[in-house]
Amino acid sequence: MGAQLAQALRAAGNEVVVVESEAGRAGVLAAQGLHVVTGNACVATTLETAGALRADVLVACTGSDEENLVISVLAKRHLEVPRVVARVNDDANRWLFEDSWGVDAAVSQASALVALIEEATGSGRTVRLAELGAVGLVLVGVNVTAGSAAIGQSPAELGLSERDLVAAVVRRGRPMPVDDALRFGVGDRVLVLTDPAGEGRVHVAFYPDGAAAPAGLSSHGEALS
Repeated sequence: MGAQLAQALRAAGNEVVVVESEAGRAGVLAAQGLHVVTGNACVATTLETAGALRADVLVACTGSDEENLVISVLAKRHLEVPRVVARVNDDANRWLFEDSWGVDAAVSQASALVALIEEATGSGRTVRLAELGAVGLVLVGVNVTAGSAAIGQSPAELGLSERDLVAAVVRRGRPMPVDDALRFGVGDRVLVLTDPAGEGRVHVAFYPDGAAAPAGLSSHGEALS
C-alpha cells in the first residue's frame, strides 16, 4: 500500500520520501524510482532524515496499528508535521486514532472497502466515509432512495442540528450548489460533516422511520509516506 500511495502522490507532482525498514524492500522501491530512506519510522531521527521537518503531510501506513500510532505521535508532537494521516488495520483500534495520538485523519481499509461497495451497489443508506480527528468531525455519506423523507426538501428543511453541515450533493455524477433552491431527489448522494455522535442524527433526518440504520463504519506540496 505504501509503495502504491507513494507512486500515486509522485505522479501527481508531489515530492515523496518513503521510509522502509527492510533493506531488500528499500532497494526494490529505489529501483522503481522512489526516494527511499532505510530505517525504522518509529524513531524520530529516521523521520528527520527522511525530511519530516519540512514535510507538509506524513502518512503512517504500515501493517501495524501500534507502529502507525507511534509514527503519528512522533510526527505531530515532536516533529510538528502539519498533517498526519494514519492507516487503521483493525477497526477495533479505530478509537485510538484521534488527535491525542497526533492523527488528523484515519483511514480504515475494511471500512473504506465496505463503503465503496455500498456506494457502488446502493445497499447502504448512511455510511461513515472518513474521520477528521484534528477537528473532531466525521464525513457521512447518504444515499437518497425512494423511501427517504428528504425527497423534495431543501437542506434547511432537514431539521439537522447546528453541528451538522450538508457539504455537498452529487446528482448524476455532478456536484450541485447547496443552497435554498436545492431540493433532494432520488439518487442524490449527500455528504454531511458532523460530530462523531452525529451519524445517527443524519440518518434520522433522511430516514426517520429508522429502517436501514447506519452501518456504524469508520471508514482522506511535499509528502512523507
